[in-house]
Amino acid sequence: MIEIENLRKTYHMGTVEVKALDGVDLEIEKGEFLGIMGPSGSGKTTLLHMLGLLDLPTSGKIIIDGMDISLLTDYEKTMFRLYKLGYVFQDYALVPDLTVMENVSLPAMLRKDRTEDQYRNDTNDILQKIGLYDRRDHLPRELSGGQQQRVSLARAMVNKPDILFADEPCANLDTENSRIVLDLFREINESVHQTIVMVSHEDWHKDYFHRIVRLRDGKIVSDGINGSKAS
Repeated sequence: MIEIENLRKTYHMGTVEVKALDGVDLEIEKGEFLGIMGPSGSGKTTLLHMLGLLDLPTSGKIIIDGMDISLLTDYEKTMFRLYKLGYVFQDYALVPDLTVMENVSLPAMLRKDRTEDQYRNDTNDILQKIGLYDRRDHLPRELSGGQQQRVSLARAMVNKPDILFADEPCANLDTENSRIVLDLFREINESVHQTIVMVSHEDWHKDYFHRIVRLRDGKIVSDGINGSKAS
């Protein structure tokens, strides 16, 4: 589903060259729950942003569903993200003045192939699934952090994306709420064969992943179950 070839990302800070990604090769299969782990500054979030079309690589190739995404125009990338990809961020990124229902509906409202009845039904269904339908008319500030992250997950899932990206979604949550959110990710992965790529720094999260890719200094240092070397 995703093929990455010799992916590199270099930043320039004055005269200093920083290699955030340094020749990453990776394949991700449909239905995988993949964890990307490693120390701070290892390139985890940079890699996720490249895969999610949120940033551009310096060089290398990313192919998703047989499409070389470097060949897409900016408009085509925007449409690709809207129709194919979902995102969950560590800071929730909810619109503070919109209700839970409105926040979740936003991505579906932007699509041209959904009627109002369709996106309202989809929103209601996903809110039922995450256990927050009774909070649909509340504002984000009226929810706990764990509830806000579940709303963020619902928003990411409302368009039924082919791939769900999550950037340390439990970073601001306590252990109990982290388990609730991770259990939801696992349920979604298993129930609809959802492909999930998640960045995490918590070692105990590895129990949720089918496979773990560990990065250090912009390079893959291990790839396998619980970080065991696959090559």
